[in-house]
Amino acid sequence: MISLIVSVVFCIIIGIVFWRLKILKRAYLEPLFMWIMIFGIFALCQPWAFILYRFGYAILLTGTAGYIFSIHVK
Repeated sequence: MISLIVSVVFCIIIGIVFWRLKILKRAYLEPLFMWIMIFGIFALCQPWAFILYRFGYAILLTGTAGYIFSIHVK
């Protein structure tokens, strides 16, 4: 449940920042959220830091939701 809340809050913060800075464009958002998804997968698969594993799903969910949002931006 905490993961879902963290990912929703993070997506809202990123959306507000990009909207206020007028850089809400597909060319910037798609690669950003792809890298967030890749980092989320890395966080889930790495054996060193438990904190990364703990929030790996939230990071992956944030990247996925953000990517779905970004592909619908014109």
